[in-house]
Amino acid sequence: MSSSTLFGEDDPWARQRTSGVEVDMTSMIDCTFLLLIFFMVCSTMQSQPDIDLPVAAHSIGVDTQGASLITILAGAFNEPPRILLGDGVGDEVALDEVRRFVSDAVAAGNSRIVVKAEGDVSHGFIEDVARQIVAVEGAQLYMGVGDTPEDSQP
Repeated sequence: MSSSTLFGEDDPWARQRTSGVEVDMTSMIDCTFLLLIFFMVCSTMQSQPDIDLPVAAHSIGVDTQGASLITILAGAFNEPPRILLGDGVGDEVALDEVRRFVSDAVAAGNSRIVVKAEGDVSHGFIEDVARQIVAVEGAQLYMGVGDTPEDSQP
């Protein structure tokens, strides 16, 4: 018996080995960059929009008699908000002085602190003021919420 294959030397089923075959990837890379540019141009980078909260249907009011009030007014264009110790009138103070005011109020027996802020004051600034208040042991923080702005009433 010879060592030849069943079909002889010209086996149609035998693997044909190719050497030096290269695939041109240029067109695939071009398509990838075109898709990348397309999605970059068509997509928009948007921050989270401002949220208009609905009007509260039910709430429990806080008696402001015997409570210490802090009012936060929106500053003018490119100005920081203003903090007033009192109900819309009072001494204007910096953020770090709020804690001393609250400490004095709690020591005097006023543990309820009501914060009233205008609608244009950023949530982050109100949060900073709230952190100063809750840092005082014994202080109870309440947020004042207005129903509608006075200038928009019919």
